[in-house]
Amino acid sequence: MLRQRHEAHYARSITTVFGALLGVLARRRWAAEAWFDSAQTLPPVGCRYVHRNGTVVRRGRIVECLKPVLLTLYESLFDPPCRVRLRLRWRLEPLDAGTSVLLDARFELNGAAYLNRKHWRAQIDGHCRRILLALEAALSELSDYGAAPVSGHSSGSNSMTVTNTTAVNGRPSFK
Repeated sequence: MLRQRHEAHYARSITTVFGALLGVLARRRWAAEAWFDSAQTLPPVGCRYVHRNGTVVRRGRIVECLKPVLLTLYESLFDPPCRVRLRLRWRLEPLDAGTSVLLDARFELNGAAYLNRKHWRAQIDGHCRRILLALEAALSELSDYGAAPVSGHSSGSNSMTVTNTTAVNGRPSFK
């Protein structure tokens, strides 16, 4: 069994990172499944999913989901005559200033895929990196969305000033 490890650090809370990770993974895995409800906080353990991307068919199941620290998926990639079995395990650990995401990818190749193992190793490495980049993008979207004030004005704007003026009756009014 071959193995790859990837690590990334984010300056967000562990629950925020875990929610964004589920959102990123759902897009190409279980978002189209009938059992998935987007309002659900966790995908149910044991559920299966199928997704096709070009000639590659991805079949998988959710093996373990412990909020907000662990998510494990078993997947099989079919690209005839090749078959790759993957175990993707995301572990989130709190840091002093954020969260660390550890992605452990273990994979097994059948005969035809083993002959082309350099290709599959590069494909799996690229897939893991793209997931972490998509997670970073999802977190930045959350921070951009969450940072906007309700009024629609940018915070700290120099064009908005408060002036103290005295009305006709002698009471101060603020504009």
